[in-house]
Amino acid sequence: MKEVVKIGTQLRAARERALVTQRELAARADVQPLTISRIETDKVEPRYSTIRKLAKALGVDPVELLPKE
Repeated sequence: MKEVVKIGTQLRAARERALVTQRELAARADVQPLTISRIETDKVEPRYSTIRKLAKALGVDPVELLPKE
């Protein structure tokens, strides 16, 4: 069974710590601003490659964006 990865809360927190807007993060990670919004509101499950791009753009380890259990 495939696990659903919801990273909205963690992504928003990391983005706010980095003091960047959704639009700025989107530009840094080379994704659409709507994608950032949809991930942060858990409307879409990001691909692992997208998680890696976002983490790199924020200067954090990708594990920091994964849900805490």
